[in-house]
Amino acid sequence: MKKRQPRDFAPHISPEKAPPCNIEGCREAGVYKAPKSREQLEEYIWFCLEHIRERNKEWDYFAGMQSEEIEAFIHDSVTGHRPTWSRESRLRDNYYTLQDKLYEFLNGSKPTPQKPRIPSKTRKALAVMELEHNYTVKQLKSNYRMLVKKYHPDANKGDKNHEEKFKEITTAYKYLLQQLSEK
Repeated sequence: MKKRQPRDFAPHISPEKAPPCNIEGCREAGVYKAPKSREQLEEYIWFCLEHIRERNKEWDYFAGMQSEEIEAFIHDSVTGHRPTWSRESRLRDNYYTLQDKLYEFLNGSKPTPQKPRIPSKTRKALAVMELEHNYTVKQLKSNYRMLVKKYHPDANKGDKNHEEKFKEITTAYKYLLQQLSEK
């Protein structure tokens, strides 16, 4: 590895304009800047060459972070810590609109509306909750309250069949609520 030369360490500010080194008792000019902390990367402390070297040896950006947080940071650094969207998600959102417009263009009329495909898990959950496909949160909660009152084990003297139905209702409710939140 190539050894660095003194000229490789160019100061961030000229010595005439530099504040004193941040280390107490040091009389050198603080011509090198270092961030105050991981949370304050835009605010700086000024050091002389000797003390900036010491600071750089001690500095650990990831100090105090859990391994999961470090992994998440590395994952996000690929995109510069900016939100991203997949091209496929935008295409998927516009697919049916595009398909309808193309059909209309080629045939001169609008296509007959088709029922959307519903995954079997969602169909089963809707059947348990006694709901139709285009349900709202209000309808879901209303049906949930009604079914809980009807099938709760305390209301049915510990009947095992009602207890199993109650578990199904609770599972279906959580699943459908999650599906609504993802939309």
